Amino acid sequence: MPELPEVETIRRYLQAVLVGQAPTGVRHLDPRLIRIGDASAVEIAEAMRGVPIAEVGRRGKYLWLRFPRQGFLVLHLGMSGRLLWEERHRPWAKHTHLVVGFPQDQELRLVDPRRFGRVGWLPALLALEDKLGVEPLGPRFTAEYLARHCHSRRAPIKAVLLDQSVVAGLGNIYADEALFASAIHPARAACALADGEVARLRQAIRRVLRRALKYRGTSFSDYVDALGHPGENQHYLAVYGRRGHPCPRCGAPVAVIPVAGRSSHFCPTCQPIGDGDAEGALALYPNAEERDHATV
Repeated sequence: MPELPEVETIRRYLQAVLVGQAPTGVRHLDPRLIRIGDASAVEIAEAMRGVPIAEVGRRGKYLWLRFPRQGFLVLHLGMSGRLLWEERHRPWAKHTHLVVGFPQDQELRLVDPRRFGRVGWLPALLALEDKLGVEPLGPRFTAEYLARHCHSRRAPIKAVLLDQSVVAGLGNIYADEALFASAIHPARAACALADGEVARLRQAIRRVLRRALKYRGTSFSDYVDALGHPGENQHYLAVYGRRGHPCPRCGAPVAVIPVAGRSSHFCPTCQPIGDGDAEGALALYPNAEERDHATV
């Protein structure tokens, strides 16, 4: 599933090309993907037509297009969705479920083979804000904030990190990478983490996300950016997708266990189930990439 770095990479490109452009119409919208808000496909098309886009935004794993005095087209890419900026003459890919036309014969197309994505219209973003936690690269994501949510939960720390009402935009890939970077076992109870471990984890989350943004996201099978190009961060992952490969820190084989219903990649030596020695834990994520007060 595309996570914060992948969605943000798409957002940055679309912000550059879409702001100020007015859709000429919606050529196709699969009603089965409308799972956000109450507007129908016809109502969504009418609300967008001829209205210049003021902003392309992101909240967690959601993307939205803001239409002044009208509302927001909100999209979630689900497990396999691709949001592509393409020339109109190019044939639609199989499983294309949304096509928005623009001047100069360009189209914004949502391709989603598994159809787990979501599309809809919201008059305001309050409904979205109410269900999402803080942005992990924003100023509100402090060690104190994360500690409050950890200390009140007996669930595995991996489950807490995947909870979108706690940390918006974090998913399986970057939770595994951050837990490795902070030398914390994914199945440890969140409430058992010491304040120092939580602070280290918060720092690691920000570092792995910034590294992924630098390399335009992680591509294994489905994810590509708005121009159809894969990301490059898969070449820099420490544990995710590397089952059986040597740990880059100690050389032990990377293991996989189920935690919170998801496959969790970790090093059994560097991430012991008890309190471990975290010396050198952040070595793979240099301090130069940390900007505590920066936002995406």
